[in-house]
This record gives sequence, structure tokens and C-alpha cells, in this order.
Amino acid sequence: MKRGIIYILLILVCIYIGIINREEAYFYVAALMLAVMVCLLAGLFTRFFRTGISMQMNIPVVEKNRTFHPELTVRSNSGQVPYVSAVFKVMAAGMKKKQNSTFRQIDNENGVCQGAMSLAVSGRYEIAAADVRVYDAFHMFYIKKKIKNSANVYVLPQCYLMPINITKKTRDFVTDSDVYHADIRGDDSSEVYQVREYRPGDSVRNIHWKLTARQDEIMVRDMNKTLSCPVIICVNLDGKDCKNYGHAMSAVLESMVSLSFSLIDIRVPHFIAWYDPEKMSITRYRIIKEEDVYDAAARMSYVDARSMDWYDVIGMYREKYRGEDFTSFIDVDMKGNIQCGDDRYHVKFETLKEDLTHMCLTV
Repeated sequence: MKRGIIYILLILVCIYIGIINREEAYFYVAALMLAVMVCLLAGLFTRFFRTGISMQMNIPVVEKNRTFHPELTVRSNSGQVPYVSAVFKVMAAGMKKKQNSTFRQIDNENGVCQGAMSLAVSGRYEIAAADVRVYDAFHMFYIKKKIKNSANVYVLPQCYLMPINITKKTRDFVTDSDVYHADIRGDDSSEVYQVREYRPGDSVRNIHWKLTARQDEIMVRDMNKTLSCPVIICVNLDGKDCKNYGHAMSAVLESMVSLSFSLIDIRVPHFIAWYDPEKMSITRYRIIKEEDVYDAAARMSYVDARSMDWYDVIGMYREKYRGEDFTSFIDVDMKGNIQCGDDRYHVKFETLKEDLTHMCLTV
């Protein structure tokens, strides 16, 4: 709009000089400039009503502190696609702020405006384009246009491997389970993973004689060791008293992800559990591989814990899954506390990497 203000000032200066010097030439110049401005404004209004703008996100999942590029798609029913600028508005639970965008029109023919931004806090965000401006042909005047739709982006929590001591009790933990290891064989004949055709090298003891008698080929029992989860990571999403909810939620997600990846690294299957206010019950997620960790973190990021009080997640877990065996609980809350048995630690968002990598838990 600075150009437009300067242009109007020039018109007023010409009129002023014409009045002072009583010369008609200045009035003609002012009239010509005014006519050009009227044409620009008429064209601007036409562009404004014929232009459609939508927000989109090509990459819905991004890494923390990595630049990503949301886009505005500008469509015009007729004529040239106008120049457009915008400002981002980032929205998340407990967070609402604007960030200056670096929008640039990278495709004038198709009307694609691309921005660049990065987020330093893990979690789920809604990004909207605010203060969208449609400019005239000379980029001097603009009209603001509201964009109804928005785009969602999930910032992945970072992982910091932690030193974890594993006891013999946890290493040799075996209990009843309806899930079996795909690559670890068991010795108990009751642990049957599947029944399949006989292959050279299969033990005669594993032949399923009854099924073999019914069919024309030899069938054997495929026995695998039960997949037990001796460790439970309980996350308490008590965000009611958090001064900075976004940082607290980010610290919880990254602490949980770091703990889970560290357990996977030492081959300890485990559960991640938290209280879900919508279900009003404990939700748990079995963690076997890395993809499970990020699935659990993504599901947890949907929980809005701003009004949630403290819950005894461990006690509620024991009550819901009464009779199940385990060896260790790891308790994580939004105040930065991490506890496992007698091991107690405190982490902060600003020094999270150092805090996590310098603690040592025993499970």
C-alpha cells in the first residue's frame, strides 16, 4: 500500500503546484494520474471478485525445525492471475499467533504462491492464511480477501536415544499373550502361531497328525514365542496448570518417543498408555517397531489436555488391565517429571536433549 499512498501524494502535489503557480499543465497531469488510478481500482475490483484462493499443504507431516512450504492456489475466472501476498496464522491447542510469511508467486500462469516456514515445537497445528491481499496490475493497491479453508500439519517429535538398564526379570519376561514373535521360536507346544505345509527341515514333533490325516499333504504347527510387553510407558496429560502448554506437550511427546525408541533399541516390547478424555478411559498402544511409536504419538497429539486435571494413569491402567503381568511402569507427565521405580528425573523443554541423554533408567 506504500506505493498507492505515494501515488496519491503525487496527485495531490501536482494539484497543489498547479494552484500555487496557476498552471493548467499540472492539473492535466493530476487528472491523467487520477484516471489511471481509477482504472487500476476498477481492474482490482474485477480481479477481486473473479479470483478464488485456497490453502493447501503438500506435506502434512514435517520434521521439527525443518523448513516446509505451504501453498496458496490462486485461480482466476478470466484475465491474468493477480499478485497475492499473505501472512500465516498458526493455531494449535494453547497457541495462537501470526508469523510473517515469505510468500512468493512461483507460477504466474497457474497462480501458485509458495511460503516458507518452520516450527520449533512438536505437535499438531492448523495453518491458515490471514491478511491475504489481492493487488492491482502495478502492485500499488490491494483488497483483503478472507480464506475459509486451512491446512493441517503434524510436526514429528524428535528422538534422543537414552541409556536404559534392563534387568534379567524384564529380559526373560514371559506371560500369556495373543501376539507372537515373528522371528523367535518358542519351545512350548501350546504356542502355535499358524498351521502350514511341511517344509524340509521341519521337526517331526511339530506335525499336526489330525489335520494331516484329513488332507493329502503333511501339515505342521508353526510355533513362535509369545510377544510379552513387560514395560508400560504411562503418559499423564495433565495440562491444566501448564504455563506454556505448547512447550509442555512437545516435551511430553519427545520424552515418550525417546523412551520408546530406546526400549526398541534394546529389544524390549512395551505399551504406551494415556487417559483419553473423549473415551473417558485408558488408551494403550502396543509398540513393536518404530512405526508404532509415531502412530501412538500422532494419536496422542489429538488430545487437548488444556483443561485436564491430574489422573492416576498407572492406577487406572492396573484397574482396566487387571490380571496382566508386567515388570516396570515409566510415568511421564506434562510438568517434566519422568519416574521409573526409584529413578526420578526432571526435564525442561529448553534443555530436553541434554536432560534425556544424561538420565539412566532401570526397567
